[in-house]
Amino acid sequence: MNLQELEGNFEKACSNGDTLEMVEKAVVFADACQQKRKYDSAISCLKKLLPDVEKEKRHKAVVLTALGTAYWEKAQLKKALENFEEALQLFKELDDKAGKAAILSIVGVTYWRKCEWDPALEILGDALSLKTDRDNRFVSLYGAFDRGFATLQNRIRLGRELEQPMKILQPLFSSTALHLIEGNLEAFKNCLEESEKLAKQIGHREILGATLGISRLASQISSR
Repeated sequence: MNLQELEGNFEKACSNGDTLEMVEKAVVFADACQQKRKYDSAISCLKKLLPDVEKEKRHKAVVLTALGTAYWEKAQLKKALENFEEALQLFKELDDKAGKAAILSIVGVTYWRKCEWDPALEILGDALSLKTDRDNRFVSLYGAFDRGFATLQNRIRLGRELEQPMKILQPLFSSTALHLIEGNLEAFKNCLEESEKLAKQIGHREILGATLGISRLASQISSR
């Protein structure tokens, strides 16, 4: 379906007054908008829905997650983290494991990509300990992860073309957290090994230290 059709489905759900359907259609529409980089359209749709779910914690948490994800892809990380924090609190109150895992995953990846590796490792560890499968409520979040992979792969390819180790290392090491969260363990291992090799070549001590941390986390997860 195109964006116009998806938006029409959302509007129809709103006219029917079915809150669950409204949330489902809004998240799908938001993901489609984000695929086209129409972040403001996604944000506008989700903000429009918030008053309708204000008294329903479970629905509100899902909408806040999607809203945070739209801001995340728009690179407005402060607003993204504010929405994620509120959503996480609601998921904790509901004891919603899948919701907690989704939020912790994207927050952990955010800190990892900001090179704040210690807090990132703690958060990623908490997310992975919940051991949940993908949940359709968070389709826009998973879509953001997939698009993040594609962006990082393009940057790695460009770095290789330029034959500049640092331009390879930065996106390559950023991708390790995404691979670990997504359960792509073979790809994770390959990225980590090349990252360590490049970090030694360049003399990047901080990344070398972080490779040890994420390697230990991966070992802990695989041994559970």
